[in-house]
Amino acid sequence: MRESEVLQIIRAAVAKAGDDAAILPFGETNLLLTTDMLHRTTDFPDGASPYTIGWRSVAVSLSDLAAMGARPLAVLLALGDPDLAERFIRGVLAGARACCAAAGTDLVGGDIDQHSELTVVGSALGEAANPVRRSGAGAGDLVCVTGELGSTQTALRLFATGAHERANALFCFSPRVEWGESLAPFATSMVDISDGLAHSLHLLARESRVGCSIEEALLPVIPDLVQTIPQEARSDAILFGGEDYELLFTLPEADLKMVSPIVSFRVIGRVVCSGVRLDGQDLPDQGWEHGG
Repeated sequence: MRESEVLQIIRAAVAKAGDDAAILPFGETNLLLTTDMLHRTTDFPDGASPYTIGWRSVAVSLSDLAAMGARPLAVLLALGDPDLAERFIRGVLAGARACCAAAGTDLVGGDIDQHSELTVVGSALGEAANPVRRSGAGAGDLVCVTGELGSTQTALRLFATGAHERANALFCFSPRVEWGESLAPFATSMVDISDGLAHSLHLLARESRVGCSIEEALLPVIPDLVQTIPQEARSDAILFGGEDYELLFTLPEADLKMVSPIVSFRVIGRVVCSGVRLDGQDLPDQGWEHGG
C-alpha cells in the first residue's frame, strides 16, 4: 500500500490521529506529542554529514510542534545503525543538541541499537493551551506560508552534483517553533509542509471542509532553487516536492496586521468554499510520500 492508504487505515482506527501532533489534555493546558522515523535510503542522501543527520532528525519533530503553535519541552532520539562508529555518533549528537538549543529545548535521552540500515526516530513533547489544528479554516480566510519554499528539493540536487557544503546547510532547516507560537492566537488552521505544498493545501481543505485558491506568482522561493533547478522543473519542485517544513496557515484578513513582525510570511491566496486551485486551475493532490 501507499503511505496515504496506510494513513487512511490508521485514521479510521485511531480517532485522535489527523493533526501534526497528538493532543493530550493535561491540567489547565495540553501536552503535544509527535514522533518521526527517518532512514538512510529515503531521507539522508550521500554527502549528508552526521551533524546534518542529527539536526534534521530532531527538526522534523519540532516542526510538528511548531505547526500546532506549541512550545517544545523535550526531545528523545532513538538511533539504529550497522556500525555505531564513535565519530558518527558524536556528530549526530552534536547536530541534534544544536537543533534543540536553537529551538529552546533539550535532548533528554533516547535509545540506541545496531540495525541493518541507519534509522533514526525523533520524538518531541510540547505544550500549548490552545493548539492550532488543521480543521479551523473558514471561507474568506487568507492562505499564507512562512519563509521560502524549495530548500529540500534544491539540496537534493546539490547533493547529487557534489555541492555538499551548501546542500548540508539547506538540509539543516530551522523548525519554525517561535513563528508557530506567535501565529497561534490568530491562525485558524496550520500544518507544516512536510509532503509538499499541494498536498498540504489539500490536507487543510479536507480537514476544514473548505477549498483553497492560490497564485503561483505569490509563492516565496529560495534563490538557490532558481540557480539550481531547470526552469521546466521548478513548478513541480515548489508545488509537489516534499520536506520544506515551512508553515502553511490560514487567518482572517482582519488579523493580518496582528501577526508579529518576527514572523516572515507571504499571503499566497484565500480560502474558498470548495476545490483546491492554482491560478484558477485544479491543483492535483500530489506530494512526496514513502512507499509506492
